[in-house]
Amino acid sequence: MNRPRRERRWQSSQERARVAADLIEEAESLTETGAIASPRDVARDRLPPPLRVEVAAAGGPRAQQDRPADRPPPAEPLPPSSPSLSPAASPTPAPAPPAPPAPDDPLYVVAREATERGELDRAASAYRDLLAREPGHVKARNNLALILDARGDREAALAELDRALDGDPENPALLVNRAAVLAATGRYAAAQQDLLRVLRSDAASVEALFNLGVVLTRRGLWGEAAAHLKRAAELDPGRAAAWYYLGDALNHVDDLSAALAAFERAVELQPTNAKALYGIGKVLDRLNRPDEATAMYRRSREVTGR
Repeated sequence: MNRPRRERRWQSSQERARVAADLIEEAESLTETGAIASPRDVARDRLPPPLRVEVAAAGGPRAQQDRPADRPPPAEPLPPSSPSLSPAASPTPAPAPPAPPAPDDPLYVVAREATERGELDRAASAYRDLLAREPGHVKARNNLALILDARGDREAALAELDRALDGDPENPALLVNRAAVLAATGRYAAAQQDLLRVLRSDAASVEALFNLGVVLTRRGLWGEAAAHLKRAAELDPGRAAAWYYLGDALNHVDDLSAALAAFERAVELQPTNAKALYGIGKVLDRLNRPDEATAMYRRSREVTGR
């Protein structure tokens, strides 16, 4: 059976600019709560690639960068990072980076406003100027990495995230962001290690659980992926993408009734989710319910306009 054609991640330079701006703004709100948020499953009407988080430090984590962003108030400086729990980490915590300047620093404001207007080259230049003066400004470095990633320069994005992590090695949002870029370049084992570092410090990190589940599906480790995705869906039951990927993993381990329920939950949350509709069709086919499967395939095509 033919698989649906894979959608391109970015459709135009304008869309890339919009996404970069959204990611940065979303990261701003993370700084206020110290939490990690996801890129909101890419505009909430399509499934995201392995997710991106906005740094509790950046002018945004994407984490989980995605998406239509709120307009949050200025971000506060990041909280101090926790001691490293990674066996490979240095036994003594790295010295705290210099406190970043106030969010209303003129260069920072210029960079944010340029990103919102889609002027990514200007925004990147402003962030670089700011970092030349304040190399410990983690939020600026994270935002620059997000812009570089949005423009497709993932190696440069990784270099910036590496430098940010040198100063704040256990920052969960930075680790999730780096994992997302690593996964996007096919370095799944390295991405997995970053996400496991986050989970050692916070076993209930939805962002890390979700991204780890997606990375494990890329590696074909469907059973392990299902366990992490199930936990992510339990902690954040409104995340349609978690239910979709959970359904996909369960289908691969032949837990068809649970896979069907997961896909159906994804569609309840996101009725225009073509991939989840197609997933329902696949499971119904395997359950020998061809008429219902055909109806779902038709709905999936209608949603994508094919």
